[in-house]
Order: sequence, then C-alpha cells, then structure tokens
Amino acid sequence: MKNILIIEDDVFYCKNLKKELEREFQFKVNMIHSSKDLKNLDIKNYDLIIADIFLGDTDENYLQGLSSYDIPIIAITAFPDSITKEENIKLNNVIDFILKTDSNKFEQIIDKIKILNYLSKIKILIVDDAKTSQFINLRAIKTLYPISNPIIANNGEEAIEIIEKDETIKFIITDYEMPKMDGITFTKKLRSKYYFDEKVIIAISGNAQRDTSSRFLKAGANDFLYKPFNKEELKCRIDNNIKIVMLLDEIKNMAYKDELTKIYNRRYFYEIASKTFASKVREDFDVSIIMLDIDHFKKLNDTYGHQTGDLVLQKFATLVKNNLRENDVFARYGGEEFIILTIGCDEKKAFMIAENKIRKEVEKLSFEDSNKKEIHFTVSAGVSSRGDTLDEMIKNADNMLYKAKEKRNRVEAEFLYE
Repeated sequence: MKNILIIEDDVFYCKNLKKELEREFQFKVNMIHSSKDLKNLDIKNYDLIIADIFLGDTDENYLQGLSSYDIPIIAITAFPDSITKEENIKLNNVIDFILKTDSNKFEQIIDKIKILNYLSKIKILIVDDAKTSQFINLRAIKTLYPISNPIIANNGEEAIEIIEKDETIKFIITDYEMPKMDGITFTKKLRSKYYFDEKVIIAISGNAQRDTSSRFLKAGANDFLYKPFNKEELKCRIDNNIKIVMLLDEIKNMAYKDELTKIYNRRYFYEIASKTFASKVREDFDVSIIMLDIDHFKKLNDTYGHQTGDLVLQKFATLVKNNLRENDVFARYGGEEFIILTIGCDEKKAFMIAENKIRKEVEKLSFEDSNKKEIHFTVSAGVSSRGDTLDEMIKNADNMLYKAKEKRNRVEAEFLYE
C-alpha cells in the first residue's frame, strides 16, 4: 500500500487526517474536497480510499460509483444513522465505517490500515466441509479485506497438511463439525505446535450445545463465534485479534531488536541460531557463521564524535541487511561487532557473501555526517562452517575474524588455509 486518497469536504479534518497518516506511514496521501475534484482524478492510481459518505456539493451517493473500482474504501461520517443504512452497508469494497465524532477517530483509521498491511503479507485459511458455509465465509473475508488471500480446507486433517506446507498462513477460521477431523481436535493439534500469536484461530459453530465455545477456547482457540453471525461481528473479531498479534509483535521487537540499528540483537540471534543448528544436525544441511567487525571504529568515534559513530553502525546494518537473503539471520553481536548465520551455505559460499556482498560494498560506501564531513569506513570478516556445536562454529569464525583484523578490510575463512 503506497497511495491513499482522502475525499472529505471538511478541509480542517482532512488536513489533520493527512498529517496523522503521513506521520505514521511512508505513504503518499492526496486529498480532494468535492465531487468536481473527483471527476478529474484517476482513481486507479490509489491503493486505499478514505471517503466521507456525504459531500456538500452533491446529493448523490457518490460512493456507489467509487465502489465499482477494485479499491478498498474506509467510509467516514459524522452521522451514526448512515452507518446502518442498507444502501451503505451493501456498497462493494467498503471495508469499514468510522464515526468522525469519535475521540479516537484517527487511531481507528490508522489501526485499520495497519490491519490491511498485516493481511497483505499473510494468508487466511477457512476450514469447513460445507460448500455453502465456505462460500459465505470466503465472500465475507474478501468483502471485508479485499487484499487478503483466503484459501479453503475441507476438514482439520487437510488443514494441517496445508499449514505445514505454507508458513504464510497465520489466521484460521474453523468450523466444528467436519469429517476426518473435527474443529476442536484440529485446534488442539495446531495449538500444540504454535503459540497464540503464531497462528490465530477463530472457531465458529452452529452447534446447539452452549458449551461448544468453552471447549474450543480450552482447546486453544483465540476466539469463538456462534452461527449465525453478521459480517460486522466477524470483522470486529478478526480486527481485534490482529491488533493483539501486532501488539505482541511490537513487544517482541523491543525484546529482540537492537534499538540503534533496528536489526536483531545477540539474544534473538542465539535463540534462532540454536534452533537452526539443532535442525542442521537432524536434517544435515549447510550453515555458516560470518563474524563482522567495523575497522578502526574507536578512531571514527574519537575523530568525528559518537553521533557519527552511531550513524556508521546504522548505515552498515542497513547495507548488510539489504544485501542478505531473507532467511539469513543478521544481528548486532556487541559494540561494532555483528554476526550472520547463513542457512544453506557452505563455507565457500558464505565467504563469497562476506567478500562480495559486504566487504566490497562497504568499501564503496560514503556519506556525509551532520557536520558535512564525508565518512568512509571498512569492515573485516571471519567465516566458518566448522564445529560440532554452535558455540564452536562461532569461536572458529571469531578466530578467522581475529586473523582478518591483523591486516583489516579483508575476509578470512578456514578453507583458505587447507
């Protein structure tokens, strides 16, 4: 999501909303104030529309025309009654209604955009054996969240197979009564493997027994809905659960990420690297460690000041992160030292990553600090894929780094001395 259009005849409200959105997101936000402005605009250029239900210069329901485009619309209004009007509820692509008179009106819009961003990166799985229910739930999800990617499983057994093959499935809506594996059994099995924030499970059932909800919740469901339910209720449950997951992600980031460089910290590195190394022992795949140290960092700090030193660390972290693969684990090890776990790379491949994607690129990097001084720096690296334990492999890479630091601006690896 990159481009947002605000359609609102209250110029003061419009400007404040634009300011809030630009402060929160790196989006381009455009605003118009009349139906005349709308006619001269190419709507297809926008990823999201935030629109007042009524515009002062027209009596027509102009949202009817906007809803023909395949663009999600957040409708805003100062009149509570307009939210419940049938002609507004049935508008295509209107994903939510927000009251302009609410004290947290901007926060609601920002939360909704965050939810849409979250859903654009994951998949929703609907688990239900009844074709009619599948269709109803699929249509509701696609209407409420047009950018989502819902898929179908016919029972719990099939759902587990799908989830094991696709790690992007993070949100599951499951029925209770299904052949092969019912919803409660499926929920228990899934929850035994994944935490509440790793896989969100909303259970639904038309079962007449009123203890069904408590049985699902005890089995590990995040939430429960009795059938029949309306679209608005489903939306609120999904939104609330996603907001909880996003909040937990923020807390994890605070615990696992280095505040200055915004990459993972040493604690998180050891947590992930230990699990990966255990998998390597079982499944026999290549992993390597790259240890990195910024050359003459103390001298940089002493010469240009700690503010420039911090900038060097940030620039370096950004460059390395952008040049690594998605499954590589990159962390700040301490001070000016960094560490990378490369997965599926033997020592020679890891050496090439350190040499071509890091050392040479850092050597070419230059930037101006706050005092307009041009800054250059270099990095040394040590590489190893040897060791019976993770600690041994890190120690071997550290020994190679020590060797590289003797001459600086170079990469050393054990295979070079065979």
